[in-house]
Amino acid sequence: MFERVLIVCTGNICRSPFAQVMLQELLPAVEVRSAGIATESSGLQGFPAEKSMIEVAKDYHLDLSANAARQLTRQDCHWSDVIFIMHPDQLNGVAKISGSARGKTFLLGQWDQGTIEDPFGKSLSEYQTAARQINAACQAWLKKI
Repeated sequence: MFERVLIVCTGNICRSPFAQVMLQELLPAVEVRSAGIATESSGLQGFPAEKSMIEVAKDYHLDLSANAARQLTRQDCHWSDVIFIMHPDQLNGVAKISGSARGKTFLLGQWDQGTIEDPFGKSLSEYQTAARQINAACQAWLKKI
């Protein structure tokens, strides 16, 4: 069983905060954090979760109001027992920050959903789709960990 889980997406304002709060609810004995591989370069450091994702999260009884977007660091990678990413391209982003993290980085949706596309700036239905995929992916990982 993992004790420290890190969820990574691009900006840390949509997918990873949602997955973080969901996994924390599903695994209360596990510490779950989230970060983005491009939070700093996108100027999103400290931003709250995106409003549409906050609204969609309410449908799952999840509260994203505490999220403050943060950049993935080497320390985050070393801290974690496992890292979940949303898109295969993010593996290279994680590896650039911490090459040793490559072996413990997995696609969150690898058991069923595959890639979980970024809904940022898209319609509400895209946020709902991402949330459904994240929910299914988290449920699938529960059976594995």
